[in-house]
Amino acid sequence: MVPVIAFFNQKGGTAKTTSTLNVGAALAERGHKTLAIDLDPQASLTMALGVDVLTLERSSYDLLVDDEIEISDVVMKTTIDCFTVVPSHPDLAAAELQLLNALERERALARKLTPEALAALDIEYLLIDSPPSLNVVSINILVAADYLIIPIEPHPLSLMVLPKLFEMVGRVQRLNPGLKIVGFLPTKVHGTSRLAADMLDDLHAGFPDLAILPGIPLSVRCAEAVAAYTSILAYSPKSPIAEAYRQVAREVEKEVR
Repeated sequence: MVPVIAFFNQKGGTAKTTSTLNVGAALAERGHKTLAIDLDPQASLTMALGVDVLTLERSSYDLLVDDEIEISDVVMKTTIDCFTVVPSHPDLAAAELQLLNALERERALARKLTPEALAALDIEYLLIDSPPSLNVVSINILVAADYLIIPIEPHPLSLMVLPKLFEMVGRVQRLNPGLKIVGFLPTKVHGTSRLAADMLDDLHAGFPDLAILPGIPLSVRCAEAVAAYTSILAYSPKSPIAEAYRQVAREVEKEVR
C-alpha cells in the first residue's frame, strides 16, 4: 500500500508547499520513489519543480472533475530524481463550483487514488500539497489521505485556527475513519525566539497526544531554492534547513506505514 500523506493547514503562510517539496525531495534522496499532488490553485509547488504551468494540457483540476482522467494520465517528471508531480493550474480554483453538484463530491479525489491506481505508478510515497482554505477540495484531501502533517509557524494566530481545523478533521473522520495525524511540523522557527518556544510549549500542553516533528529553521534559502526550481537539499545541501527536512523525512519513514 502506498501511504497518502497530506500537508494540511487552512492558514496561509505555514510553509505547506515548501514542506511538501522538501520532505518529498528528502524521501527521494533516500531512494524512495515519491509523487506529489499539487492541489493549490497558486501552483507554487508545480512551478518550484520546474513545470511550466502555461503549457499544461492536464492538471490536478482535470483529475478532480473529469471521470475519464486517471492519475497516471497527469503524472509528470520534475527537476528532482525519483520525484514526480501531478501539477496544478489556476483552473483548479473553478473545481469548487464544479464539484458542488457532483455525486459524492467529497470522494472525487479518493476515487482516483485507489490502491490499484497507486500500485500501477510504482511509487512508495504520495504527498499532497493543500490549499490555504477549508473548502470542497480540502475535504477531498482529508477523505483521500491516510496521514496528515500539520505545518505550523510560531505565531499566536497559528494556534487560534487549530480548533477549526480539528473540527473539520473530526467530521471527515466519519467518512475516512483511518485518517491519522502524524503531528505538527513547526516551520519558520527562529532558534532564539521566545515566541517560538512558547508556541511549542502551548502545542505540547494543548495536544499532548500529537507528536511535534523536528522544527524547520527560518531561512531565506528556501525561497532562493524555489526561485531556482529545485529543493533546498539540492540548492544548499549542507545547510541547517536541508538537514532539518532530512530529519523530518526520517520521521515520516518511521511513522508512516
